[in-house]
Amino acid sequence: MKRLLHSIVLTSLLASAGVNAQFTLPETPQLPPPELGPFDRTPSGHPDLNGNWSLDADLYNINTGIVRIDGREVAEGEREIPYTPVYAQLRAEAEQRMFEEPELHCYMSGVPSHMWRQAYSGAGLIIQQDDDNMVFLHEFQGARRIVALDGREHIPANIKLFMGDGIGHWEGDTLVIETSNNNAITWLDLGGNRHSDQLVVTERFTPINNDAYDYEVTFADPEAYTASWTVSALMRRGPDPYAEILEFACVEGNTDALHYTEDVGGSSTIAPTE
Repeated sequence: MKRLLHSIVLTSLLASAGVNAQFTLPETPQLPPPELGPFDRTPSGHPDLNGNWSLDADLYNINTGIVRIDGREVAEGEREIPYTPVYAQLRAEAEQRMFEEPELHCYMSGVPSHMWRQAYSGAGLIIQQDDDNMVFLHEFQGARRIVALDGREHIPANIKLFMGDGIGHWEGDTLVIETSNNNAITWLDLGGNRHSDQLVVTERFTPINNDAYDYEVTFADPEAYTASWTVSALMRRGPDPYAEILEFACVEGNTDALHYTEDVGGSSTIAPTE
């Protein structure tokens, strides 16, 4: 029943809201801001992120989380991805391209959207950590992401992956992960915001206290964006130390004929190519 509800929720959201950049989902319950405090460390002295986590933010429209563009702080009315013309057009055609929505094809969500999209319906996110690796395990789509912390080089640029190639290092108590080698299939949110396969994502995890971290993400993509831009959110540790990842099944296209195109039996119209 839980899995069925997950599928119904996503499909009904996409069908009823289309991909209007301003559509809203039920608000996350507002918790009081975290206070600075002590945090656990691993035996090697780094902050301990082992546990289950969620983002205290609704980034289904990623524009709402933008805090800086080209390094400059922006006001609420300026929170728009700085697209190049080609990708601005792709974004404008998003409602007619819903047949390309990756999660409806059972694809993994990509980086960093897995941090919020994987958990939109209560599916779990667990982080496991040792000195050499940071592992992100997701209940949704059975996705996983392994980030090396051993100083290795990125894989060859011609290899593209759904979850990219993440390499991490520590800057004091801040974990920094640079992810390259992303494919161009994944979306950044439910609203159809896009990127190319030139995307490089830099994430920063900074402890506030043991159960709260500041999570900041910078996007750089010379093909899709005219400038880099940064999103910020609060990351909270779940209270259940015994939280587990459950089995998740996905069958491509089983609930979304509305967004499949006419040539394959759906009702959606393909976006114009000119």
